[in-house]
Amino acid sequence: MAERYEVRTNLDGVGATRLVVDRETGRALGGFGSNYHRSWVYPLYAPNGATVLREFPFDHPFHTGAFVGQNPVRVAGREANYWALPVPRGAEDKIMVRIGRMDPQAPVVVHCDSTGARMSLRAIWRDENDQPLLDEIRTVLFRATPDATICEMTCELTANYGAAELPRTKYGTMGFRADERLLQALGGEIVAVADGGLRRGGPDVAHERECDLVAYENEPPGLSRYGVALQIMQNSASPERTGPWFVRDYGLMLFNPAMREGLTIDEGDTWSGTVRVVAYDGALTPGRADGWDATPSNG
Repeated sequence: MAERYEVRTNLDGVGATRLVVDRETGRALGGFGSNYHRSWVYPLYAPNGATVLREFPFDHPFHTGAFVGQNPVRVAGREANYWALPVPRGAEDKIMVRIGRMDPQAPVVVHCDSTGARMSLRAIWRDENDQPLLDEIRTVLFRATPDATICEMTCELTANYGAAELPRTKYGTMGFRADERLLQALGGEIVAVADGGLRRGGPDVAHERECDLVAYENEPPGLSRYGVALQIMQNSASPERTGPWFVRDYGLMLFNPAMREGLTIDEGDTWSGTVRVVAYDGALTPGRADGWDATPSNG
């Protein structure tokens, strides 16, 4: 019997997009791919067919779909920037310095079964001189429910080249850039779930506040209401699952464990974090995430 999920590729090599399809419904769920500098999730589709992520915006080419980034990272007296990409936004762009890259080390490992489609990729985080600072394993898991497409993205960073310091910063760590149709400029709103209640409005409903779930949501012309939500599933540095959150009205939402105080990964140790990105139909309610925790429906 064929597995429920299938991964299809459009190219060979590093530039391939691996697109996940739910065979039972024919739905395209989302994709995962890499370029020379990093790997990220794009696209991600709600059940209504709308794309909820932006591949990258004109003014922030380093906000790529659902991504991982960090600036700065310091190891053994060396420092690298894994937030920006080497595409200057202007003559005086000061963030385009010490730019490193997340170098894929092997083909993506793909495993599909009834619970979802899982893809895993090893990478070395290299500095501007191509010297290694960190080892990473990135894992993404796609699955479908009747009302949502769920992607769980895990980043495991291992300090194999000396203790790694991730100082306090606003530039990190795991998050996404939402599609423009979900933004306030086009009638959308930011939604936060906390303490069994719901807050709707601008970034202030979620930015630097404790939240169980944060989302962008809208009902644009010609489409039913839908949105994209972010939920923290795991942070090896803390039992906290309600932040820290960095949220902007232009569509950037981050789980940033180094926003309030820095992180240190001792030599040989690993930091890991997991976020759940959900492209959903309808309106967000306080109890909806309980259904996303359940075993995927076969109906």
